[in-house]
Amino acid sequence: MMSSTLVTGCFALSLAASAALPSTRQGLVQVNTEELPPEVALSADAPGWRTVAADQVSEGTGPYWLRTQVDVPPREEGAPTPALALSVLGSWEAWWDGRPLGRNGQVGRTPSEEVPGRVDVQLPLPPDLSAPGPHVLTMRVSAHQLGFQPVGTIHRLQVGEAASLAQTRMLGMVPALCMLGALVLMGLYHLARVRLAHGGLATLLLGVLCLSAAALVLLEAWRGLANYPYPQHAVRLRLQAAAVLAVAALLPATVHAAFGEPRRWLRWLGLGLGLLSLVFVPGFDGKSSIALGASLVVSTALAVLAWRRGESGGALGTLAGLGFAGVLYLLEPWGFSERGFFLAFGGLLLCLTAVHARQQRRQQERFESATRAAERLQLELLKRSLQPHFLMNTLGALSEWVETEPAQAVRFIEALGAAYRHLLAVSGERTIPLARELELCRAHLEVMGCRQGTAFQLETEGVDLEAPVPPALLHTLLENAFSHNRYVSPHTFRLQGSLVNEGARPRRRYAFLAPLGTGMRQGGGEGTGSRYLRARLEEAFPGAWRLEDGPTEAGWMTRVEVPA
Repeated sequence: MMSSTLVTGCFALSLAASAALPSTRQGLVQVNTEELPPEVALSADAPGWRTVAADQVSEGTGPYWLRTQVDVPPREEGAPTPALALSVLGSWEAWWDGRPLGRNGQVGRTPSEEVPGRVDVQLPLPPDLSAPGPHVLTMRVSAHQLGFQPVGTIHRLQVGEAASLAQTRMLGMVPALCMLGALVLMGLYHLARVRLAHGGLATLLLGVLCLSAAALVLLEAWRGLANYPYPQHAVRLRLQAAAVLAVAALLPATVHAAFGEPRRWLRWLGLGLGLLSLVFVPGFDGKSSIALGASLVVSTALAVLAWRRGESGGALGTLAGLGFAGVLYLLEPWGFSERGFFLAFGGLLLCLTAVHARQQRRQQERFESATRAAERLQLELLKRSLQPHFLMNTLGALSEWVETEPAQAVRFIEALGAAYRHLLAVSGERTIPLARELELCRAHLEVMGCRQGTAFQLETEGVDLEAPVPPALLHTLLENAFSHNRYVSPHTFRLQGSLVNEGARPRRRYAFLAPLGTGMRQGGGEGTGSRYLRARLEEAFPGAWRLEDGPTEAGWMTRVEVPA
């Protein structure tokens, strides 16, 4: 009796299908949430059916019924029987033109009754019901274990040759998997540079960004590679959302670190507004699109500002990569994370890597040039410290003190030895703690005090004794002061330090005041000492220092500013 009823219903439904049922060609399906027995659900006149968009089917945990008209494409004679590819977030059982087609898991009224099915399933169609043209697919679906309310539960409904369907799906993942390998290699390379070559913050962020993008590509491919049970789909989507947020935050942070954007608030303003808007966007895909779009906009703004500040080469390369990613984003914003992301961000990260490599090469060249200049000028300074005039005066004074004031001679020898020991100890270092530099300076003042028969002091205020400074920085300023002045009475040199929070990074500012003496007028210029200062500062803080000097009423003021 049951079989006869089903057959009758199938015939009735088939006759009425083309006129009454929406089709997948139109992107429409019919749903029914009533508890209907199969023979009623398969009949043409069952009550309670309503038409909805296929990608908007969201009927809760169910069970519910779903039906639509599916077209079987024409095929050559002797071609294999086509198959039906279904991607549904739930367990289901299906009928094709009223005949049972198969099941995926077990539909249940409660979570305990339900057995979760796979996300993606491919079923062969009955040979006698696979003629080209419209056919009716009816499904009973439940989704008690999904863990969230999706915007749509049907992701794919397609008929075709089984091998062709599988091949198309796998070929679609090949470019993403190839880019996955490139992203992982780039990420590991940059992290290795941080570890082995002491790379900076931009290198670290770029490495983490590459690995975050690789994680997002892998999570997108996970579904096609693993074909997991549908409850795991929520886990995948949440991990995917975390990867999207990581990429969206790290991209502008990397651009900011690469170009040193001075206005800290600007780097997160647009991104923050975009991320806040995610609260009002339904579905994971919408949130991902908003986050990635906001990230691209903020990163582009930072790159434009860097270009306007004069970072022409690096900024233009970054803008090229961002423009490429932006075009792909605008072509399909709501499906960007699933389809265009791997190509867009792969190209973008390749551009960023090339820009970063160029910046690293230029920085290395500047460092090597500054190192060579510093070594050359260091030798000149040592030569000046040992110049014949200085030695003759020193030995003459020492000979007189040995005969007349032995205690003064001993004091002078000890001070001279201490000064040269300090100078020898720090001369080969790139930076030294400020405390060691002050020891060198006080030893030099002791020597000059003995030579000129007076006392000199060095007072400090607001300085961090552990802060790094180039060796002989203040010592050179003292030598310049004694070269341009004659001090016949006690004088005090002053060093004032402060921490400045202007711009993107905090900076240390030092103000060194050399008092005016008699004789020659004190001045700056581009002598050996000044060239040494600039070379040492460039070696220690490439492109991130400032040196200014000039006269004041109290003496000659030299201001030095370096990163904190």
